[in-house]
Amino acid sequence: MNIFRNHRKLPSDRYSLGLDIADPKRTVTIPRSAHLAVIGESNSGKGSVIANIISQEVAFGGEIWFIDLKAGMEAENYCNVLARKAYTLEEAYDLLTDFNSNVDTLAAEWRGKTRSLTDAQTCHRLLVIDEAADMVRSGPNKKLSDSCIELVRSILSRSRALNCTVVVATQNPRVSTSLPYRSLLLTTVALRLNSKGEATMALGEDAVKRGARPWQIPFSRPGDGYLWDTETNQTVYLHVPFISD
Repeated sequence: MNIFRNHRKLPSDRYSLGLDIADPKRTVTIPRSAHLAVIGESNSGKGSVIANIISQEVAFGGEIWFIDLKAGMEAENYCNVLARKAYTLEEAYDLLTDFNSNVDTLAAEWRGKTRSLTDAQTCHRLLVIDEAADMVRSGPNKKLSDSCIELVRSILSRSRALNCTVVVATQNPRVSTSLPYRSLLLTTVALRLNSKGEATMALGEDAVKRGARPWQIPFSRPGDGYLWDTETNQTVYLHVPFISD
């Protein structure tokens, strides 16, 4: 996958997601510190969102950790730039434990000295969790699954000020079966979805009331989606550029 695109001109504190469809000259960006949920049906463009963010993280000199419980089918596209990867639930637990420990270390080192860290103080870490629903298990794997989910919650709740970002992608917007830590992901990109009900689960009622219509995105428009930021209460209809293999 050709992810090495020229993102050097971007400010290092923001990710570019794509172009505003209503104003194609305007680039839509989010803070690099914003934990992000990417929700959409198969072939809706989730892979392109991830690829664009990873491409920028490489350009910024950050460190990328990737959990892909579908045997690494997506993550292997980036194997040359990954600091850590996990393709099984056991590997995911080990990776999340180490990521959480790094958060503990940073918190202890910088507590009382600053409110938020920058690249000058510590290397930025990007954690990508692809197809997050695969982490939610029942039966004999439930205990390990629950441990992984608690680690994700811990990371999301504490790492933003410590120069870490989490990007979670899923086809399933249902909290109980896909995103049990949904309330900690305050920024969302909803790509094509099946129904208004799914859009409400993915983005919330306020975003739908403000015009978000991901269930109306045609199959012929992969990469189209709605950005919803609960901190600013803004929704933007954007197009994420496709990145080919």
